[in-house]
Amino acid sequence: MAGKQRNKKAAKRKPSEPAPCAVLWGLAPDSGRGAAVRDVLRDMGVLARTAAPEGLNDPAGAFAHLPGLRRNPLPYAGKLPDCEFVLLCGLSSGQVDDFVARCAEAGCQVGAKAVLTKANRGWPLVRLIETVQAEHEANS
Repeated sequence: MAGKQRNKKAAKRKPSEPAPCAVLWGLAPDSGRGAAVRDVLRDMGVLARTAAPEGLNDPAGAFAHLPGLRRNPLPYAGKLPDCEFVLLCGLSSGQVDDFVARCAEAGCQVGAKAVLTKANRGWPLVRLIETVQAEHEANS
């Protein structure tokens, strides 16, 4: 029944809304924390997408397959962010809170997190990661 409810919610989603997913940076699938975060996301029914270094120039919204936001044809060639980062796309505030709580329970909290918004969806992913990481460090 949960699958049917999820499908109904997906059918009600407006075309401009992001597909529910999480974009992960610095959380390799074979690392302990990376695997644990993916387990939390899987249990929540949220698709995990790993950002590759060459895709860091891509608009953040392109990872959620938003209409009009396409991958940048030029691969990223700059300095790679040295942090862990999660971008949550298309989740309600309750789902974001649930994600944070489940990660805390599983011992896999990630400091730098963001939610995809209208304001940041066109930003290159690298800019979003660096901005959120700097805010996280300033508040720690």
